[in-house]
Amino acid sequence: MCGVAGFICRDPSIDIGNKFIDMLKELVHRGQDATGMAFYETRDDIQVRVAMSQLELDKDLEKIIGKYGTASGVRTYRGVGIFSFYEASVDMKSDQIADLNWEIDSDPRFCTHSLGQQIKVFKDKGSAQMLEDCHKISASGATHGIGHVRLATESVDNINFAHPFTTYLYPELSIVHNGQFTNYFKLRRKMEHWGVRFKTDNDSELAAHLVAYLMKEKNMDLEEALHVALDELDGLFTILVSTPDQIGAFKDRLGIKPMLFHEDDNGTILFGSEQICLTPVVSDVYASEMEPGEVKIWSV
Repeated sequence: MCGVAGFICRDPSIDIGNKFIDMLKELVHRGQDATGMAFYETRDDIQVRVAMSQLELDKDLEKIIGKYGTASGVRTYRGVGIFSFYEASVDMKSDQIADLNWEIDSDPRFCTHSLGQQIKVFKDKGSAQMLEDCHKISASGATHGIGHVRLATESVDNINFAHPFTTYLYPELSIVHNGQFTNYFKLRRKMEHWGVRFKTDNDSELAAHLVAYLMKEKNMDLEEALHVALDELDGLFTILVSTPDQIGAFKDRLGIKPMLFHEDDNGTILFGSEQICLTPVVSDVYASEMEPGEVKIWSV
């Protein structure tokens, strides 16, 4: 048994981000082996992240960025999933974003980019309280995020098995889940044939790469990808997926594992395995349970 939680905050006057760790603390009875969270914050500068299949494209992308601004903090990552990717922060005028947006999108060699959002991921062994104490997490200004408490069935001391699993490429997404996939090995072999490379044998990593692959290779949006993933995955599970501009949730067709959500008049949306984990944000909360086999998408 594990626990998941998430939030979307559309009201800047409400600082849900720093209450998010309290939501995870309310799920501590569901797992204390590891705790993790991934949330997005709005950036003052512009972040460009492009997944590439060839590392020599770095220089070409730098030339494109150079037309609009000065890149700083340039990093190239290798061997992540089925891609490598390039990331840079760019100082540029806001009225140039659309032009850079179009130029990157129109080049078929570049898969995607993200502008104006930065993902932060924290995960460690132990409870939510230990995560907070060790990392001094500040999520002030966070727009949305997801989190997880883990009750380990294997690899108790391996931090690589802690959720969320984040792809950092097109599409950039993070996944947390509660449950197990009974067809894990069969589906993993199928995905390895597609060219996907795995770092662990954890169910959530498989789900993250599956959704990312469907969005990239099959040109699906998040909702379409989650419907197909629901058909591909067997077992009892609930899953939360976070991208730079959406959160998606779905549960298996038997609906054994719980997934609740609450939306208030201000557009604040909370998600959790149990109603108790929503109370640090909304004390008098009425949560709805997702239906078996249901897929839901919320835009930020």
